[in-house]
Amino acid sequence: MKLPPHTLYRSWKPFSVASCFLLMKQPILFVLFSCLLAYSLSAQEIYQSGIKEIRLEIGGSNWAERLDSLKRDNPEGRLPGTLFLAGTRYDSVGIRFKGNSSYFRTSKKTLKKLPFNIKVDFKKKNQRFGKSYTSLKLSNAFLDPSFIRDPLSYEVVRSYMPAPLCNFAQLTVNKEPYGLYVNTESIDEAFIQKHFGYSGGHLVKCDPDQWQRVRSQGGCPKGENASLMYLSDSPGCYEAFYEVESPEAWPYLINLTKILNKQPARIEEFLNIDQTLWMLALNNVMVNLDSYNGSLSHNYYLWFDTLGMAHPLIWDLNMSFGGWRRNMSFEEMSDEQLIKYQPLAEIGNSRRPLISVLLKNPFYRKVYLAHIKTIQKDWLASGWLEQRALAMKKEIDLAVKQDQQKLYSYSAFQNSLDSTMTDGPDHIIGIRELMNPRNAFLAAHPLLNKPAPAVKTPVTTVKDSIVTCSIQAENATRVVFFYRAKGEIAFHHQDCQLVNDLWTIQLPTQKVADYYLVAENAEAATCIPEKTSWAPIQVGKK
Repeated sequence: MKLPPHTLYRSWKPFSVASCFLLMKQPILFVLFSCLLAYSLSAQEIYQSGIKEIRLEIGGSNWAERLDSLKRDNPEGRLPGTLFLAGTRYDSVGIRFKGNSSYFRTSKKTLKKLPFNIKVDFKKKNQRFGKSYTSLKLSNAFLDPSFIRDPLSYEVVRSYMPAPLCNFAQLTVNKEPYGLYVNTESIDEAFIQKHFGYSGGHLVKCDPDQWQRVRSQGGCPKGENASLMYLSDSPGCYEAFYEVESPEAWPYLINLTKILNKQPARIEEFLNIDQTLWMLALNNVMVNLDSYNGSLSHNYYLWFDTLGMAHPLIWDLNMSFGGWRRNMSFEEMSDEQLIKYQPLAEIGNSRRPLISVLLKNPFYRKVYLAHIKTIQKDWLASGWLEQRALAMKKEIDLAVKQDQQKLYSYSAFQNSLDSTMTDGPDHIIGIRELMNPRNAFLAAHPLLNKPAPAVKTPVTTVKDSIVTCSIQAENATRVVFFYRAKGEIAFHHQDCQLVNDLWTIQLPTQKVADYYLVAENAEAATCIPEKTSWAPIQVGKK
């Protein structure tokens, strides 16, 4: 598949209360209505901090048994019901159970504390809650006695790349309390529009809900879940590992696997490299092995924009911080192995091409290691991860204590930061029990302590329709300038030239709305700013 140069632009901006000031020339009633509408939508924001109240009404006394049958026989089937949320009633919503292990293992014990997927536009196609949301996804904190692995992990991820909002909700079904749930924003069209400013393209879930299907089609090479191994040009070889909303997505996915595995020198044309490096680095630091990095190679999405570039998105973090501890041979890893999970783990594993291909590229590897250092510094060395964990636990303490349906004891919740909980074959290490010594391990790791370039703040000037950027970078052998025009999603890049001890580049102003730089030497790289493509420097703003 040959695709044109990447020039996809953002075209959407969210409305906010601040936008009211732009309406001052309009009739006063129109202004007041618009401002009140914006405030109402903001006030009903279901993913803001605090525990939200969610009520469901489902007809029939045997609704749980009917949902259980649908989950097993028709996973996409739903029962109609009514949702009450933030003081608003939503009729004709579609309700089903969701999840794999969190559903099937839990359902053996109870039909109450099960994870729910609620589709608000099930019957009424234009029905929304909040600003633009169409689905609620409520998780039951399976194998997470702390309840906070999902929201805490997503908060870390959102510091560096697009990721769902996540908080807590009290659920009532037919006036019966079902206790505390984890409430996570869906990755869907509204999410893509919010973060990329664009609707369209193709969203691929790299972990099908129908996981019980045959794992490969006859005549196909053996695949390994959603690892992006190239299997063939036939969509049938991928159907067991990926879920698409439209068959039109298959050529994009297959093309990505082919380029990644067979023509890696061209991968920048088809994959958002920086976002991918952030995903891999976050999974590694948080020891999130129920992910692409781990033995199951799943729990992420790929959004393909209309020009064929893939943007990875992390999903399902209830087993981060060592919650899943099976290695590639499905043997249980020890506490020490989790603590000392290596920054370059799986770099030699051809079954994980995002790792083995990308991180064998010296430049990508240096940027990836710089990202690990940034995450470790921002969240572990600073103590901020622990502070946020304690704050979240305090916020939900009473709700957990009063939850009569919770999967684990209140004592397990109280001790969830510092002690390991056993549940059947699983041993769930405490978050602080893991991450405090992991911080020390990463801080002292030789790969993260190589001499990197010392970089000063870049100086950018605009004159005669030319942007000039100059930067002083000691101990650097190369400085790469990543830039994009106003509204563009993807970054282009070009090397700076060393002139009078300054690394300098000049480009037309229409090509550079924002930028970041990477200075490298033979040992390491330094990124300015550290968050690279997630928080680039805007031209003309101080």
